Amino acid sequence: MSRGPFNLLIDLLAAASLLVMVATGYVLRFPLPPATNRTHELCGLSRHEWGTIHSWASLVLLLVLVIHVVLHWDWIVTMIRHRFTCLQGGGANGGHYAGRVTLAVLFTLAGLFALATHLGVREREVPLHPLNEPPDHATSVTASPRMGKVDFWKEIMPVFQASCIKCHGPTRQTSGFRADLREDFFSSRNGAPLVVPGDVAGSRLLNIISGKQPSMKAAAAHQLPAGDILLLKTWVESGADWPAR
Repeated sequence: MSRGPFNLLIDLLAAASLLVMVATGYVLRFPLPPATNRTHELCGLSRHEWGTIHSWASLVLLLVLVIHVVLHWDWIVTMIRHRFTCLQGGGANGGHYAGRVTLAVLFTLAGLFALATHLGVREREVPLHPLNEPPDHATSVTASPRMGKVDFWKEIMPVFQASCIKCHGPTRQTSGFRADLREDFFSSRNGAPLVVPGDVAGSRLLNIISGKQPSMKAAAAHQLPAGDILLLKTWVESGADWPAR
């Protein structure tokens, strides 16, 4: 293939990759915004799967741009030599020097970007997903709530410890709430307690763990697996017993 058609092919691939990135970026920002991965899909794909397409498109675009730079390397070096007087002269040596300077600048910028991304990672105040949850736990739910009381210390507190204590425990009390203290569940908070024994409709805790508090900060992040929701609902229905140890 001659140089002209090959350049055209590279440009078409770059344009196609860019269009896919823009399209998937729009999907990830508007039709499937953050916190919809577990509840919504578009064309049979979840937000996570659309994000995977977005990532692959960006890698293809990066590869095409590298090929584009290689094909036009002589022109790039010549332009840099003309722009910077310190690189002019010296014949072929000047061209090699300009090329080395260009590569050094590109690798330095890439290294600084990679360093900044790794150093900039921070732990979220509110995790997006429940902690320590087996993959198949969310589907282990019976058709109807089981009858009778549940053992608080063996069944309910482990749910709080796995999904709540990290952000609402002894070391961190997000929104001033602790999931290991009885009074924080049964005392009035913002006009109503989180748990009203025997009253499922009046217990705000069940709305929170079901992701049905859209006005709440990171509402979807508080949604628990169906099995845990069913267990806590049964606990509330049976009187929300919290015995002393």
